[in-house]
Amino acid sequence: MRKYLLTPGPVEVPPPVLAAGAAQMESHRCAAFSSLFMGISEKLGRLFESSSPVVILPSSGTGALECAAVNFLGAGDKFVSLSCGAFGKRFREIAQRTGAEGVFADYPEGCAPAPGDAAELLRAHPDAKALLITHNETSTGVTVPVKDIIAALPKERRTLVLVDGVSSVGAMECFPEQWGIDVLCTASQKGLMTPPGLGFVWLSERALAELDSRRCPSYYFDLKLHLKYMKKDSYENPYTPPVSLYYALDAALGVILRDGARSWFAKRRRWAGGFASGLEGMGYELLVKDPALRSAGVTAFSAPGGKSEAVRAVLSRMGLTTAGGQGGLKGKLIRSAHYSDWGETELKEILGAFGEALKETAE
Repeated sequence: MRKYLLTPGPVEVPPPVLAAGAAQMESHRCAAFSSLFMGISEKLGRLFESSSPVVILPSSGTGALECAAVNFLGAGDKFVSLSCGAFGKRFREIAQRTGAEGVFADYPEGCAPAPGDAAELLRAHPDAKALLITHNETSTGVTVPVKDIIAALPKERRTLVLVDGVSSVGAMECFPEQWGIDVLCTASQKGLMTPPGLGFVWLSERALAELDSRRCPSYYFDLKLHLKYMKKDSYENPYTPPVSLYYALDAALGVILRDGARSWFAKRRRWAGGFASGLEGMGYELLVKDPALRSAGVTAFSAPGGKSEAVRAVLSRMGLTTAGGQGGLKGKLIRSAHYSDWGETELKEILGAFGEALKETAE
């Protein structure tokens, strides 16, 4: 059996992406790089089904979240945060470090906010500047119904909607303009199947208008500075970007868009569903009980008899690297990601390994 990287980021990178990332360097101020940057922007537009700008940052996904926070929140502001796991809590902590005040709603592991919850909180706190939501919670394998949450918001709302799409973009539907998102953050190393090192911030027209009245305390994450360099016929970065990752990202977007983004999302959803069914059939217990909330990017589950860590150890010996639980789920949970370009052959091999590991730990 070949080795499999099943952690929820970084993920296995397709061969064409690896090859593209090995290309020779070129100046980030030359016409060829500008053309590459603009081509990537066009592909991201197809992925999002939007023509709004996407700022690309040399950062992790956490950097993209911090960029959103420091550009749209500060001392004296209030925000509402919905969280159903570790990464929802991280987003709110980032926001709090701007000096903004948070109003929190937390949900049990394996569950998600109901569509009307945010609307209720915002009615109780009409002075809130922003609503923070994590679209896909990788600590529990829950996909939050962001589209439905935004649709339920009061029509007269002026609150900006900031969404953490770090572990959702590229693996599942996320159409910010259609859904009413104002700021969408993501990163290269999960659904976009690119090595770590790039963060992304998509901006709505409302967010762009809001930027005009704000002063960002960070030079590195100043969105207005980045947008200044993204001219109509020439895209550049304010400072040196990781050029190799742009080559790799361009190739990865080509893989995702090859048969259309929606076809790719459907393929990932089918793979996740088959994986979940196979696990249940062997006796593993899925953390997320509602199939509608299960992530297309990562599945969280436990082994019978409290043997999750023992199963992970056997899998590691076989060459399969998984992730464990976080926080109160540490030692109790197995998290296995499936963002990569895999099909039926890989599904059977990976499930076979989980079956063997279960048998070995039961002896």
